[in-house]
Amino acid sequence: MEQADPIFIHGILPRSGTNFLWDLLLLHPDCAPAVDPVREDLFLDRSEHLVAFAEAVRGAWDPRWGEVGPELVRRLDAAIGEGLLSFLWADRARRLVSKSPSVHNLERFFCFFPTARLLVLIRDGRAVTQSCMDTFGWDFERAARAWAEAAREIERFGVTHAERADRWRVVRYEDLVDDLDGTLPGILRFAGLDPSTYDMEAARALPVRGSSTYFGPGRSSVHWEPVEKGPAFSPSRRWLSWSPRQLERFEWIAGDEHRALGYGGEGTPRRPASPRHVLLDGWWRTRGAAWRARARLGAASRPLRRRLGLTR
Repeated sequence: MEQADPIFIHGILPRSGTNFLWDLLLLHPDCAPAVDPVREDLFLDRSEHLVAFAEAVRGAWDPRWGEVGPELVRRLDAAIGEGLLSFLWADRARRLVSKSPSVHNLERFFCFFPTARLLVLIRDGRAVTQSCMDTFGWDFERAARAWAEAAREIERFGVTHAERADRWRVVRYEDLVDDLDGTLPGILRFAGLDPSTYDMEAARALPVRGSSTYFGPGRSSVHWEPVEKGPAFSPSRRWLSWSPRQLERFEWIAGDEHRALGYGGEGTPRRPASPRHVLLDGWWRTRGAAWRARARLGAASRPLRRRLGLTR
């Protein structure tokens, strides 16, 4: 049986609301999740090996057989994607909906999934930064820089794939939260789903899952069990407690990217270079170099540490 196009959700970073949008789409009777227990496919995020495999295979083909043109290259990449989809697709009678909280390697999306529909979910970088700090223990610098780099990846993707606007769409998390009735029907139509068969009442009553601050009764930390939404749930403005220095630092790191994605207006105006920001940038680069050196040393010494019983 021929299958309808799968639907992929890619969030700008973890804590951008991919669970929320995923839950909303799965309320449609024509949609189904990926094979249990896969909740995040992360195919693109880890696609370096797929690219290396395809390049190695093409490199091993004897040129005397004939020319390997661009169309054959595209077919090979798409066939790899079809294999990945066959693994994910659990309910063959309904549309597959899969998600990843990452836009890393987003430029490869249509190489592997040329007929899929893509929803790129963005969220205010200040809210994502604070939520990553609360949930994962990331420090401010790491979270803000990760958001800025992901925003640049989305911008590059938009330029490269502008002619495929009928296959992908940017969705703002804040629009879903603040105007669900006005936003969701357009997303359904874009994805090829009939809004008339969708249960909007169920969507409005959808519980909260995975909030970094709204845990529900008897809970004191992040979890992914459903929690009934109440008046205290306010996910969009968690950065309001930031100090002026934090606002200024975020603006320094990610202000241009923030405005490019349609956010901003409330932060500190971008300022000329200051000794403080220059020093903090240098500290970040030094710390990053130290982390990379430790990672390389750890990988190189792992066999010895295993023999000595110091690691598994």
